[in-house]
Amino acid sequence: MDASYLFDAGPGGAAAGFDAFGRACREARAAVGTMRGLAAVADAGASVARLGDAAQLAREVDMVLARTARDIETGSDLPGGGIAKQHGYRSAADLVAATMGTTRAEAFRLLEVGRALEEMENGGPGPDDPEDDPQPHDPAADSDDPDPDDPEDDPDDDPDDDPPPAPRPKPKPQPRYPAVATALDAGEISADCGAQIITMLDSLSRDVPAEFKQDAAAQLVERAKGLDASRFAKIVSRFKAALDVEQHERSQAQKRRRRSLRMWENREGMLVLQGELDPETAAPLRAALDKLVGDAMRASRDVPGVDLRTTEQMRADSLADLARHALGCETTTALFGTTTVVVRATATDLEKGTGLGEVDGCTQPIGMTTVQRMITSGIVIPALLGKKGEVLNLGRRQYPFSRAQRIALAERDGGCALCGAPPAWCEAHHIIYWSRGGRTDISNCALLCSHCHHVIHDQGWQIRATDTEIWFIPPASVDASRTPRQGGRARFGTPRPWNTTGTGENHGDGEPCAPPEPS
Repeated sequence: MDASYLFDAGPGGAAAGFDAFGRACREARAAVGTMRGLAAVADAGASVARLGDAAQLAREVDMVLARTARDIETGSDLPGGGIAKQHGYRSAADLVAATMGTTRAEAFRLLEVGRALEEMENGGPGPDDPEDDPQPHDPAADSDDPDPDDPEDDPDDDPDDDPPPAPRPKPKPQPRYPAVATALDAGEISADCGAQIITMLDSLSRDVPAEFKQDAAAQLVERAKGLDASRFAKIVSRFKAALDVEQHERSQAQKRRRRSLRMWENREGMLVLQGELDPETAAPLRAALDKLVGDAMRASRDVPGVDLRTTEQMRADSLADLARHALGCETTTALFGTTTVVVRATATDLEKGTGLGEVDGCTQPIGMTTVQRMITSGIVIPALLGKKGEVLNLGRRQYPFSRAQRIALAERDGGCALCGAPPAWCEAHHIIYWSRGGRTDISNCALLCSHCHHVIHDQGWQIRATDTEIWFIPPASVDASRTPRQGGRARFGTPRPWNTTGTGENHGDGEPCAPPEPS
């Protein structure tokens, strides 16, 4: 659709621009009507490609909505009332939400994105641009004596008659987070994901250096690609914890004080449980329940049609099993022979008492004080890789992955390396089959949930792994370009703590890892 007239400067001013915008919208709606008709009769095999094209269009429309919402916000901040009050609303967010038929939360996200777009549009040249370079210095300009060789330098001229020099234009403010604004403008990430990044970075304390924020913004833009907004929100919260450790520890302490569990019987005679548990309190309970539910799900998969319970029913039965054993169940079956609550932290952080740690199954990192308290409680195992000298590469000596290897795998992959599911839902799988000569090494293993394991083998994905990173290469049927997708903790987990160089994500030598080439 050719809409080059949208921003033409011509007679009519704002009225002409509004008319052009309206015509462009009408043309776009006509095009969308055509798209709807084609979608109804098109080949179902191309539905994913059509969805991708439509999603790109939706992101671009979101940018129009965001920029227009920002104009409404600007026009609503005028003294004595503005656009919002003229239309009977208390704020620009209320007007936007009502007009779009959405929530105020969605309106605030659009406004945040609109500000970022406005900043990018108004951004002036940076300090290294030629327009900001000072003019060459002329020593003669510093002299009060007239130059006899200059006919215009007349001593009889009155300097008061000379016009004052034109002031140098002030540089326009740069966008707060250029990487985010650029990605939004290009439609690479959604308005929701972009707003999450901006809101999180703006909420950080003033003690967080600006370069750390910019580095985090660039990393988050890369992680946002291909993720839904809900899953991405967990990643954003992990970045916030790593950027502002002290504030995160204060927040965790507040959550621990809020822990609670209520029980009551409703009118139907059902016991209702309602509560909130902080990560430290929840870790052993979650590990035990995940273990029991995972065993039940695997048994159900192996014998289809026998166990017809839902996941929620399995979890309820597992909680009852825990209570029976606590009350002295006489069964000889060991419930938790292989269950381990693992707390991860670097040896350096643990020694210094600084930084963050993680607990399997919890999306939020924990402070080092909590890590130390959990380790001394005796119910968890600290994952300090190499600290106890475990043999992590067993080669062809044995088929099953050892307990130490599984801990190392969970450190690298964080759970399912492809989708981020909790470690308790996953199994260690040889990338190159054991029957085909594959070694029982970390670099030949991936933690995968049952669903992703079947997807990879049924569709023919390739996996490239080392002791510290893992990549997935989709087949041409999924992605014609076969662009590698990083998985594991590097995609879903908490970033490594920021250091004095401003690098929050490095790989041993401080350089970012490069994706592998498809074979």
